[in-house]
Amino acid sequence: MRLAISCVALALSLAACTQPSTETEADTTIGSVAAEHGETANDYSILWDGGAPLMIEVSTAPAFAAGEGETIGTFEGGTATWSAEGEPARRYFRLVTEDGASERVAVRLLPLEGGRNFRDIGGYKTEGGQTVKWGRVFRSGVMSGLTDGDYEYLSDLGITTVCDFREEDERTAEPTEWRAGEIAYMTFASPPDDGSERAMFAPLMDPESTPDDVRQAMAAGYPDIAVREDEGYTAMFDQLAAGSIPLAFNCSAGKDRAGTAAAMVLTALGVPRETVVEDYALSDDYVDYMGEFMSPEARERGKDGPYAFLMKLPPEKVAPLMESNPMYIEATLDAMAEKHGSVLAYIQTEFDVTDEELTAIRTQLLE
Repeated sequence: MRLAISCVALALSLAACTQPSTETEADTTIGSVAAEHGETANDYSILWDGGAPLMIEVSTAPAFAAGEGETIGTFEGGTATWSAEGEPARRYFRLVTEDGASERVAVRLLPLEGGRNFRDIGGYKTEGGQTVKWGRVFRSGVMSGLTDGDYEYLSDLGITTVCDFREEDERTAEPTEWRAGEIAYMTFASPPDDGSERAMFAPLMDPESTPDDVRQAMAAGYPDIAVREDEGYTAMFDQLAAGSIPLAFNCSAGKDRAGTAAAMVLTALGVPRETVVEDYALSDDYVDYMGEFMSPEARERGKDGPYAFLMKLPPEKVAPLMESNPMYIEATLDAMAEKHGSVLAYIQTEFDVTDEELTAIRTQLLE
């Protein structure tokens, strides 16, 4: 499925840090920074609001140090544009003030022709002032539409592990045929039918229900995702603790099972809840789910697929199912905290993440 290259804004508030990172030690801060693609995957805009002139370096290495990248110039006015030459490749930018304050930034959503919500969860600040490393963990939807060009782009990322949270019928209908190097491709047994999904979808089938009824049922049933996906999430944390990175995980839409997984990883790394919720909600900015699933073309393609029943329902009642509504992930976080005292305690207890493994994960993924 082809998606247009999206402009992506990454907001990183340095002022919100409780302590400076090792990269931002000077008095002058850069402010909020953002990286966006322009008309093509090789066109970039870099934006910042700190007001200071910035020297900008670029590299294809996510963790490149100051002076190791290509200097593309010194810019004033809060905006810089730059175009790369050659084949599209993932690029990371380092912004440096005259006083030496430094910050790395990248475009979050990968510009893949056949990708669905394939994005980097790096760049976020933790409550302790560290930063989630870019280029280490990726989240995605179905990968069956990735093109040869997409796989050429992905080959440079060095992904070693893919955790596919989809059920067997989903993988059969839309198989992943990975062609970007050798990986450990992990799949998991379908979760047991405990009735929670039927309860969550019940208002869809009720002719008297409203879209808000569907939305409330989604919020009520959303915490069950983490329960049903216990095997996959436990394996994902095991792989991260073992250093099997870069790692990507996916589901079908790339927003529910993958969105919950991303929220768990970011929480384990110490990213504030507000930021975790914002990352979850970004899926609505990146993908037109209603257009993908309910257009005439999608209806024809999916008439024999696992979600064919949705295409027979009124679109206004399907819309809440397609949303990445913050209330959904908020309900999950609240349920986790209620059960074990905190979301982190839930993660460690339910997904068997020991203190040693948590330390290893943070060592691997934070700077």
